[in-house]
Amino acid sequence: MFPTRILRKRWVLAVIFLFSLCYFLNSTFNQEVPIGVISDRYGDLPHTTLQLQLRGRGEVAAQSNSSTCKNSRQGHSLVVDNRGFVCPREAVLVNSCCDPENPQSLRYTCEGCRSSTNCCSVYENCVSCCMHPEKEAIVQGVLGKASNTLKLLFRAVNTHYDFCLTKCRTSSESVQHENTYRDPVAKHCFGESPPDLKPSS
Repeated sequence: MFPTRILRKRWVLAVIFLFSLCYFLNSTFNQEVPIGVISDRYGDLPHTTLQLQLRGRGEVAAQSNSSTCKNSRQGHSLVVDNRGFVCPREAVLVNSCCDPENPQSLRYTCEGCRSSTNCCSVYENCVSCCMHPEKEAIVQGVLGKASNTLKLLFRAVNTHYDFCLTKCRTSSESVQHENTYRDPVAKHCFGESPPDLKPSS
């Protein structure tokens, strides 16, 4: 067994201290980015796999013919499914899809959305509008110009539907101050720009 008396000797403690100091200095000065500076090490992150498969024709066909759907579940009265349908909770089928035969089920609805900012008053309509085939260029633009933080978030996103669910949630871009929205009506956005600043009434 290693004698503990050796560790009590000053020269052993001095060697351990000097080794630790050298290690610390080497680690500190050999960094690419100085301590205290936020690294932009994600600057060259590739675009998400979503951008490559976004609105792939196979995805649309698979969604239309699938036996089950994913839906938003969180809305009090409305639900949006992964085929782009918005419907009242009563129109959700057993397989979690909105009933396309129900007159209240709307596909790719942009009702309550501002075309100038792509911000909507209702979360479910934002997701449905975001999934509209005509909005593909906007979604591609968002992915192309996403900040590094958003790129990391979007890496967990696998489908167009998941992207729209994530993007339409209220974000810091929609907020003017801690508890006031830039546009109190249309606060769910999927576009590149934040909502227009509206005076609160």
